[in-house]
Amino acid sequence: MVETRLTTFSPFVVLGVSPDADDQTIRRAYLAQVRAFPPERAPAEFQAIRRAYEQIRDPRARIEYALFHCPSREEVERLVWRLSPRRPSLAQFHKLLLECLDGER
Repeated sequence: MVETRLTTFSPFVVLGVSPDADDQTIRRAYLAQVRAFPPERAPAEFQAIRRAYEQIRDPRARIEYALFHCPSREEVERLVWRLSPRRPSLAQFHKLLLECLDGER
């Protein structure tokens, strides 16, 4: 498991469970990750796994995560809009095309 995966994604991604997973499924996934990344061999990964489990270990923790840590839909949409490639308008495209064609003459 790469460190960026453990620190950048939601606890659901770190543990490999869906957001609608129940307590037992989350605990099983946590224990499987701990077996795969024990603290003696992979302390950074173990800490990230432990932190992820603490954030979603029970219904109350999941609600707290959703209210205070999970990005809102508006934040996600803003980020997607900011990172998505922009297409030039028709006027901009026409201007660029004319500049390119004039440069070839």
